[in-house]
Amino acid sequence: MKKSYFISLGSNLGNRAATLRSAAAAMAAEGIAVTARSPMYETFPWGKEDQALFLNAVVRVSWEGTPEELLRRLLAIEKCHGRTRLLHWGPRTLDLDLIYAEGIVRDSEFLRLPHPFFWDRAFVLAPMADIAPDFQYRGVSIERRLKELQSSDCVKKTEESWEVNR
Repeated sequence: MKKSYFISLGSNLGNRAATLRSAAAAMAAEGIAVTARSPMYETFPWGKEDQALFLNAVVRVSWEGTPEELLRRLLAIEKCHGRTRLLHWGPRTLDLDLIYAEGIVRDSEFLRLPHPFFWDRAFVLAPMADIAPDFQYRGVSIERRLKELQSSDCVKKTEESWEVNR
């Protein structure tokens, strides 16, 4: 049975928009059906702040396999896009985080779902709100949570498009 998942995409190295576009195309090629895409946002880095600005977006996908299989495919896509894990929260060509799926909880060394930090990151919630404005987590609306986070995070919608030739 197919389930709906939210995936956060981020990049702060190279051609960030082209990387996000390529990652979404790679998901489709891997059997991960992208059903909605948020606008792209420019954001300050989170965790390690002395690095270039990020371009972030959120996609909703439909997936029939296990969440662990989905994460393995996302990690492979990151690797194909030159992702290296040398510095925790450091610069990256591509970051794909499995954020949330209704009714699915995982707490293993390999996968924690919901993502442990997603509710604290405006750079995830702002684009997510664009494709899931009625989303609630633990009884709190995404709109209310974004207002609570407003002063702690900077997110700015960009003119970048998912279309290659604009």
